[in-house]
Amino acid sequence: MAEINYRLQPKQVPSGVNLVSPERDPSKRISEDSPAISVMTDLKIITPFQIEQSASLEEINNKMIACGVRLLFVSDKQGLLKGLVTSNDILGEKPMLFVTKNGCSRADIEAQDMMTPISKLEAIPLHEIEKANVADIVAALENSRRHHLLVLQHNEGRDCVRGIISITQVAHQLGKEITPSQRASSFAQLNRALG
Repeated sequence: MAEINYRLQPKQVPSGVNLVSPERDPSKRISEDSPAISVMTDLKIITPFQIEQSASLEEINNKMIACGVRLLFVSDKQGLLKGLVTSNDILGEKPMLFVTKNGCSRADIEAQDMMTPISKLEAIPLHEIEKANVADIVAALENSRRHHLLVLQHNEGRDCVRGIISITQVAHQLGKEITPSQRASSFAQLNRALG
């Protein structure tokens, strides 16, 4: 049993107490010259939120609200990563298009129907992030059609997701807007874009 070094005596919280806010030290502000790792959400530090691929739209939305996030990793029953789902996926036009195409109701839609599958996600190895700066990340996000980049780390003979970089978070930290390329990747997308 540990030795008690000091007897703590809790007291009533005084009225008129305020919360401490993160320091807004301009010298610690992110710039495009800052290390790229400074804009990565490190999943060794921040616990990633997951949802099972069979979860309903309501379950996804409720979990996002409860966790205060706009992105969830989607996994199967064994915990294997299958993709990710964002608030834009479940609150945008995607569910309506799915219902129309499949002749089902909104209640029938599952996470696996709305997620971006792992095969369509883009990733950068951690060792490259460690050499890059924020300007490199901004360029990668602007040239990508994605709002998120995964960061992979080789661990015990296999790759695992070590972090995630969000275009929204990078823009917020830099204090500037970043817009991913809207380039068409197929004839159908080009045709839709041209009207």
